[in-house]
Amino acid sequence: MALNQFPASQSPQRLTAGFTSDPPYGPLAESGFSNPFFYHQFADDFDNALSATGLYTASGGGTIAHSSGDGGLALFTTLTAVNSFESIQLPVGDFTLPPTGSAPPGTSASQKKLFYLARLQLNTNVTTESFIAGLAIITATPYTTGVASITDGLFFYKPPGGTVLEVINIASAGNDPAGAGFTNTFVVPTAAYSLVAGTSIDLAYYIDKYQNIRIYVGSQLVGWIPQSGTGAVNAAGVPVLPILGPVTANYNYLAQGVTPTGATNVNPVRFTTAVLSPTLAVSNGTTAGIVTMTSDFHMAQKER
Repeated sequence: MALNQFPASQSPQRLTAGFTSDPPYGPLAESGFSNPFFYHQFADDFDNALSATGLYTASGGGTIAHSSGDGGLALFTTLTAVNSFESIQLPVGDFTLPPTGSAPPGTSASQKKLFYLARLQLNTNVTTESFIAGLAIITATPYTTGVASITDGLFFYKPPGGTVLEVINIASAGNDPAGAGFTNTFVVPTAAYSLVAGTSIDLAYYIDKYQNIRIYVGSQLVGWIPQSGTGAVNAAGVPVLPILGPVTANYNYLAQGVTPTGATNVNPVRFTTAVLSPTLAVSNGTTAGIVTMTSDFHMAQKER
């Protein structure tokens, strides 16, 4: 295949004076380096510090280790016994979701944007295996009897015994703004993805200033190919277009106060008030046997 059949990377934009995210009156307004603290961000490409005694706290009794491969890879391995899992979190929670209520947001905290992004792959059996990826309360038991048992958070979840992805929003009674406990389950349309053992999938969500949730799933959400707008190229040199934009979204009327025109998924959402941690976990579900998951990266980002 001729090299000119592939999309070409473009030359970078050159901002010779730099750029800044500070407003004109900000303390770093004239700094071309930008303000590194404009967002609170945690991002790990799994190139170092991966162990229970390093950057993360691990739980589950299995192992997590660096795996040889391009991009920085973390290999999660469970034990053999049924209901085994392996997970990592930061030692303490360091992200909170935007506060929700029964009226449009009225404070700066309730309008802060938040993002989560991860790339991972199930290696053993995509039906048997289960995974969690997102923001969750600190816990040593993200799984109980093979099923997710997280009490507070917003995370992607692939239940055991199936191949359908979900996004779970959950608040325990003690961390629910209304004090009653609250759960949303958003099913990701199956037309948007294909779960294949040993093949990576990208997962992301975005909470906007109105507390609407947009969910992104694709074979490659980040990198040159989707940015090029032409997609991957198959053996015949024909572009294969990636999925661009969210695959589903929830328009939170508790935050907006009105139903947006054309909205098809409008459910009330109350986010937990608990402090959450970036979380990755894999489980063998209710089937005995070692399973593995490989993660390329994960990140969380929120406006200050």
